Amino acid sequence: MSSSDSDSSKEESNTNLMVKTSNKGFWGRHWWKFLLAFVLALGGAAVAAYFLWYKPAHNNSSGKSDNSVIGNGDNNTNPLSPDSFDDSNAPNSHTPPLNQPFAYGKQPIRGVNIGGWLVMEPFITPSYFGGNIIDEWSLCSSLGPEKANATLNKHYSTFITEEDFAEIAKLGLNHVRIPLGFWAVEVASDEPYVPKLSWNYLLKGIGWARKYGLRVLVELHAAPGSQNGWNHSGPNGKANADRTLRILQTLVTFFNQPQYQHVIPIFGVLNEPFISTQLTIGDVQQFYLDANKIIRDITGTGNDFTPWLVYHDGFAGLSSWKGFMKGYERVILETHSYLIFDPILIMLPKTTQLVFPCVAWVKALAQSNVDFGLTITGEWTISTDDCAIYLNGVQEVSKYEGKCPNCTCAGANDYKNWSAEKKEFYTQFASAQIEAFESNGGGWFYWTWKTENHVNPTWDYQLGVQEGWIPSDLQNRPPICKQLEQQHPDAYANLTNNK
Repeated sequence: MSSSDSDSSKEESNTNLMVKTSNKGFWGRHWWKFLLAFVLALGGAAVAAYFLWYKPAHNNSSGKSDNSVIGNGDNNTNPLSPDSFDDSNAPNSHTPPLNQPFAYGKQPIRGVNIGGWLVMEPFITPSYFGGNIIDEWSLCSSLGPEKANATLNKHYSTFITEEDFAEIAKLGLNHVRIPLGFWAVEVASDEPYVPKLSWNYLLKGIGWARKYGLRVLVELHAAPGSQNGWNHSGPNGKANADRTLRILQTLVTFFNQPQYQHVIPIFGVLNEPFISTQLTIGDVQQFYLDANKIIRDITGTGNDFTPWLVYHDGFAGLSSWKGFMKGYERVILETHSYLIFDPILIMLPKTTQLVFPCVAWVKALAQSNVDFGLTITGEWTISTDDCAIYLNGVQEVSKYEGKCPNCTCAGANDYKNWSAEKKEFYTQFASAQIEAFESNGGGWFYWTWKTENHVNPTWDYQLGVQEGWIPSDLQNRPPICKQLEQQHPDAYANLTNNK
């Protein structure tokens, strides 16, 4: 066949094909286009359903930090929109609005811990505990996933509300410290915690704080493996530390967004790592340095709203941190000042306990300001005994009871029947501690804002103000330490000489 014959045959064939195709009509010629469009639409719907419904509804069980927490929660506004917030609020006339820097080290922090809310504690909400239920782990294990979710959701929504933040601002306070468990960010498959539910309420709390001009210290209160018995020398110590660093990275990445930088100017890296033979001060210091690098890689430095980072002293004493992190920007050393967990201090005469903050704590904080830098008291209480229900644990008894002929817990929590003398002691002791903690310019956070039905009154700031042993006017309270020195010169002299 010649090339011309071939071309002629192709033309005829193409003509016949066009005739046949045209005879099929519009749908016959274009059916494949509609099929392709349908398949693409179906695939797009599947992808959208996965990201909008399936993924958010399923828990992260891999033990990896999950950035899907970003944007979750109902703040009555879009949490990702910097323009939807008003940062011009201030809690009182003595505190700058949120969009102006707080003068840390010059103006003292006056704050309360929102304890027992997002990390449950038996002595704060004892009705949830008892028997074999001794902590949030055993609570969730006992209830099972669905019931635990419902129980915690009820607790989160009722124990702390917007009204609490409004009242905190009215009392002359300028900060709140919100403890957070790691399960707000992630939960591994073998952990019974309710995943991420507390994250939603954290965002609510931050929204309420913003509304009333309160600054928030978000603090990692519970880390994987428990930092209070963290076994760095054991098989899971390194894994737990690495996981904790990853969680911190997730938290700081989220709160480094512009819409959170004013309301969260201060971040607690880790609550109360217990320095011991298992967890040495070197271990803790290395963890702090690792955390600082990870956080500063996110936040940078040199900005008026670069967050301050709080590092706990690990119960090693403030003097143990002399020179640590020298030259680092915006770091704070935190100590928790309690008489009741020290076997010697808990047995001191009442007059000595009363003047103790004015002598011992004032001196320790002043020296730490020189040795380390800015130092604050992240937890304290007016309690001088450990008689609070479940304070030492659900199965544990008071260490105070029976230590001396007059050491009894009888009536310790019956504040309605306290004597005038006892109330006066607490009034003076509260003011003495506040004066001591503000003496170096650092400040304080009381533990805690409230307890369930005021069950443990000496730990209950809200009740203390209502009943009058905690000052309602923090700005204009009279000085107390000089007065106590005059009232109890012997106790003052003994402490001064011993220190």
